[in-house]
Amino acid sequence: MAEVKVIRTAAETALAHAFALARPHLPGGEAIAQERAAAFDVFAREGLPHRRVEDWKYTDLRALMRDAKPLASPPDAQAKARARSAGALLGDGEARRLVFVDGAFVPELSDTEALEEGLSIASLAAALAENDEELVAHLGKLAPTSDVAVALNTALMGDGAVIRVRAGATIKRSR
Repeated sequence: MAEVKVIRTAAETALAHAFALARPHLPGGEAIAQERAAAFDVFAREGLPHRRVEDWKYTDLRALMRDAKPLASPPDAQAKARARSAGALLGDGEARRLVFVDGAFVPELSDTEALEEGLSIASLAAALAENDEELVAHLGKLAPTSDVAVALNTALMGDGAVIRVRAGATIKRSR
């Protein structure tokens, strides 16, 4: 019987390297670090989704991703200034605006003032850094971390938005 050895693509190798470098700097305590490690183990075992995976048969990431770009650094003042001017083009609509620059939530450019009662919007990075108990309790349970794409996102999550709506609250934008 021949031994089968999986050959990793350049993108898979780069993603593994990126995780190894980023892991000590990603926000969150021990429970979150364990979730990240378990999620990354799914990616390490399965690799990028490919056409032989039924859910991915039409979008073969293994073939499409020739390489993996490095993880984005936190946005600097120039990047935030560009986002501020780009956001002005969108006008003033009825919806709340949440601004992300290179994957990082930027509250000072977002519409988070005067939130309706029962609504809160916060940074995922801050919630992870504070080991938010409610967030930790739901981490890895709302989306299947058996899916490689979800697992990779869980392992590398750095920031995003945590939007909470209290049960029974009515959220209606008022200007």
